[in-house]
Amino acid sequence: MMLWQTYLDWFTQQYDLVIGDLQEPNHIEIGPFLDATDQRYKDAAPFGMDWAIIYPDGKYFRVKEAYYRERRSTTGAGVRTNFSFHYGVANTNCDPEGFPIIRHPDTPRPDLRIDLDARSGPHIHLPTEDHIPQSRVDGYSISNADAFQFLRSVIKHRKSQIPLRDLLGIKVN
Repeated sequence: MMLWQTYLDWFTQQYDLVIGDLQEPNHIEIGPFLDATDQRYKDAAPFGMDWAIIYPDGKYFRVKEAYYRERRSTTGAGVRTNFSFHYGVANTNCDPEGFPIIRHPDTPRPDLRIDLDARSGPHIHLPTEDHIPQSRVDGYSISNADAFQFLRSVIKHRKSQIPLRDLLGIKVN
């Protein structure tokens, strides 16, 4: 569980550590948008983050997380209930905020997307297959995925072209 200000401080510290390596000439950065959505209780959940960089070669990453208040929490702390960490070719169609659209018939398949959502639980998407559940993934805990670990792997991938799956230790059976 995490409070908004704790999350904001953590995000800011991690952002400062990676942003220089994520940026490339002529990139487009969207966000990061960090929002505490309950204006009456500004340090309480729900809150979230949404951020992307589109690179000149047409690839992009998007990381998105949402924390919701636990029912019996008296502190206002939130639990991360869903997230999506995406890397691949950017759709040229974008939403009003500038993020490439991912749920559209002409959306390119991701190189890798790591998701947690209420409907499908923890799962990954690969270029060849969607919604691969944790039960088929070895070497990586999807539920414990970390946005900045993912981004550090994106940095290494862009420099080395080693597949993200390999950098993260993901094996699918």
